[in-house]
Amino acid sequence: MVEHMSSEESLIKNAADGDMRAFRELYDRYLDQVTRTVGRYLGPCPQVEDIVQEAFIELHRSLGNVSDYGAFGGWVYRVARNVAISHVRRRPKSVNFVALQTLKEPTSQWKKLAAREKVRALYAAMDCLSDKQRQAVIMYEIEGNTLQEIADETDTSINTIASRVRRGRKQLLKVIERTLSVSDYETGEKA
Repeated sequence: MVEHMSSEESLIKNAADGDMRAFRELYDRYLDQVTRTVGRYLGPCPQVEDIVQEAFIELHRSLGNVSDYGAFGGWVYRVARNVAISHVRRRPKSVNFVALQTLKEPTSQWKKLAAREKVRALYAAMDCLSDKQRQAVIMYEIEGNTLQEIADETDTSINTIASRVRRGRKQLLKVIERTLSVSDYETGEKA
């Protein structure tokens, strides 16, 4: 075992060789980043902690594949993102129309609504997006990346990314509008 680990590279190498103290230190360093990444893709749900643990299991399994130690943080992000996307793909594609109903409330009522319910409704609507659209919308709208940064990260043209963001926004709008019209029909109200 290593007494004193001076660099992240030695931590990664030692963890890859089975040193659990080194892996624990990497876990502690990257827990917040992985949790934020998974949370952005899943939204508020009880499975976030489980998916974070899945991401760290995958990270541990793949440590031997790390070749660019200077870009380890980006590699951790990509592994966490891929695990989260995989989980989203396995989830049933359904929208909680009751939760989306709260998006219709008048502006004066926004403050009275629970922020958590609005976020859940948004993520439920995002479940209707394709994986690539969802990724582009999350990276652009939630993570605040530029279109160029997303294009570079995903090795995709900037025009394709812009199109995915634009189509993702349109699809979200359709889901929300459909939800509002369904709820109006149910309550007998007209928008």
